[in-house]
Amino acid sequence: MDPFGFGVAIGMIVKSLEPGRYANYQQFESVRKLRAGYSNIFMTSPEGAMSLRTVGGDRVKYSLTSSPTQSLFFERFSQGCVWRMSQEVRQDWAIPLPVMHALMESLEADWSSRNTPREQEQIATIAAYALIAFCGSFRGNEVFLVDLYGLREYLRSSDVAHDCVIVPLLGRFKGEMGDRYHLTPLASTTSSGLPVKKWIQRLVQTKETLGRVRGPAFSDERGNILCPRTLEMALMDKLQTVKDASPGLVPLDVDMYEDFGISRSFRRSATSTARTRGVEDKHVDLINRWRSFENARGRRPILSMHDHYSDIAILLPELLKFSLAL
Repeated sequence: MDPFGFGVAIGMIVKSLEPGRYANYQQFESVRKLRAGYSNIFMTSPEGAMSLRTVGGDRVKYSLTSSPTQSLFFERFSQGCVWRMSQEVRQDWAIPLPVMHALMESLEADWSSRNTPREQEQIATIAAYALIAFCGSFRGNEVFLVDLYGLREYLRSSDVAHDCVIVPLLGRFKGEMGDRYHLTPLASTTSSGLPVKKWIQRLVQTKETLGRVRGPAFSDERGNILCPRTLEMALMDKLQTVKDASPGLVPLDVDMYEDFGISRSFRRSATSTARTRGVEDKHVDLINRWRSFENARGRRPILSMHDHYSDIAILLPELLKFSLAL
């Protein structure tokens, strides 16, 4: 019996002595995963399930459990770990706008020198991903929700009054039949000259040449969602090429393979760039509004593709202010 969690605490201390990514020891954010893992296992065990009690109403609930990792000792132990080990947080590097332009120029040169559809698809994938993530202020994983079929359909029915491209994110909710699009309109060409629509069209065209018209827009040879790490490494390589080719464009102390990450780099850079170029916070919040719908867990009705577009058509001028300013 270990009612206070001494065993998990000792395991966390031993784990902390292992080499970490930034130092010769593991940080608290890494070793605390042992606690989470133990708690999950305990709560699914017969003892944990039988000891669980909940107090509260429909909206707010409090859980009472006999899990050792919820004891007063373990709470004080965890606080002591944070105070003594500290927490080193390294944010993803925000890509400056000139670097984005240099990246697009490098990819344009690669596109001109590639002849096979497969090679052109790889280049278009990198460029379209970077532009959608940057101009849409997306987190890295969110861009992989872009649907190829929806992308093709909206390219065919471009809005005449507004020079834009509609990026459809495909969401599926637990307990809900059918799919739902979240539409994000982006300027075809930003005010600084980033060619968003051109690269999205190239991506769709190369996919069609390879016989793919449905599924994820960012996919591998089998049509499955592309491995995020694969795309991240490809972007790191291209950004390193840009850094080597243009001394002074990227600070010397920036290590692309350590400081850049698709999870946050594009979103941080887009938000910072937009604000420096005069975009108001309300427009930053508006372009990110789809996350509120996603978190609603299916409480909005399933709409057709036409209905989805009609739903945002009146907001297009406001929604485009973000990407147009970049």
